[in-house]
Amino acid sequence: MGHCSPQYKVGAAEGGLTVQQAGKGKAITWGIYVAAKYKTGTTWHVTVRADGTKIDSKNQAYEPHGSVNAARAAKYSGKILEISGSALHGKDDLLTFDGKCKIA
Repeated sequence: MGHCSPQYKVGAAEGGLTVQQAGKGKAITWGIYVAAKYKTGTTWHVTVRADGTKIDSKNQAYEPHGSVNAARAAKYSGKILEISGSALHGKDDLLTFDGKCKIA
């Protein structure tokens, strides 16, 4: 686990997760990027939590991304942001992920 500010990044051959926060009380942006073979035909299920509280979710057929506004980021300052979920590519190729960083 790292810090969301200025950037938290985890990755593997299949892709990765990035989180950016300019500093304490600033908005947070995040995104998942994947290898070319997963860019089409993949269904994403993502949950975003701050301090264990669900603040966003995505169920979509393209690489997910989102943001946490400055007011909410300030509310959860010092707490853990968790972005977790799975992606199904085709019928059998399942990717799972769980990234955590400390909100500035």
